[in-house]
Amino acid sequence: MRVLERLCVFLMLMVFSVNFLLPLCAQGAYVVQKATLTVYRDGVVHVNIVLLVDEYEPLIVVPLLSPMERVSGIIVLGENDSLLDYDLSGNNITIYSLGSAKITLEYSTDGLTHKAFGLWTINFTAPFELTLILPENATIMYLSGVPSAIRVVESRLEMDLSPGDWEIKYELPIQLPMPPSSRPPSQQQPSITRILPIEYMIITIVTICAIATTIVYLKRRRVKEALSDEEAEIIRFIRRRGGRVLEAELRENFPHIPRTSMWRLIKRLEKQGVVRVRKVGLQNVVELK
Repeated sequence: MRVLERLCVFLMLMVFSVNFLLPLCAQGAYVVQKATLTVYRDGVVHVNIVLLVDEYEPLIVVPLLSPMERVSGIIVLGENDSLLDYDLSGNNITIYSLGSAKITLEYSTDGLTHKAFGLWTINFTAPFELTLILPENATIMYLSGVPSAIRVVESRLEMDLSPGDWEIKYELPIQLPMPPSSRPPSQQQPSITRILPIEYMIITIVTICAIATTIVYLKRRRVKEALSDEEAEIIRFIRRRGGRVLEAELRENFPHIPRTSMWRLIKRLEKQGVVRVRKVGLQNVVELK
C-alpha cells in the first residue's frame, strides 16, 4: 500500500513539474534584445520584440502586452525569416523556438489606448525595457514615471521605458482638411465630355476584352509551364478539395515537404497569381484564383 501511495505522489510531482516548472524555465530561456511599441493616430499599437534564444530550448513563453482578445496580426519569425509555430494561452504566447537563436515577434493591438475628451491615454505593464514611439507631433500631457531617455525623431517622440506600470497621456493636433484650389473659377480647367459613336464604343470594348483574355491566357500558360512537380501536385490537391484548403492540411498531406519549404512554395504560388492566402482566425486559408 505504501508503495502505491509513493507512486501516486511521484506522479503528482511529475505533473507539477511539467505544468508549472517547464513554463517557468521557458520564460527564462531568452533575452530581449529590443522591444518597440509604435503608436498610431487611431490608437492602434504595433509591437515589435527581438529575442535572443538558446537554440536548444524547445520553446519559450513570452508575455503579451495586451489582452489576447485584442491582439491581431501575430507574426513569429525565426532564423532566415522562417515562420515559427506558436500557441496562445491567457496573456502569454508560447513560441516553439527549437533551432532558432534569434526570434522576432510582431503583433498589433487596440487594447492599450483609449480616448476621452480629445485626450489619448496609453496604459500597459512593461515586463522588460522597451521603447515607446508616439504619433507625429504628439504633446505629452502626463507621465506616470520618468523615462530613461526622451528624444524626437522625425516629429515623433521616442521614450526609453524601464520595466513596470506606465500611464501616458498625450494630445494630437487636429488635422485640417486640404484647402480647395486657389485658382479662380474662370481659370479652372474645364472638363471635357466626349460622346463616342455607339459602334466605336462596342469595337473598343470587344478589343479590350480580347486583349485582356489573351494576356490572362498567356500568363496562366507561362505559370503552368514554370510550375515544379511539387507545386503542380499541391494545386491538384487544392482543386480536389474544392479549391480551398487550410495551410495546416497541406503540411499534413505533404509530410515530405519541410514546413519552411511549404511556406515558401505557397508564397511563390501566391506571387505568381495562382493562389491567394487569407487569414481566418489563427490559420491561413489557401485558395485557387
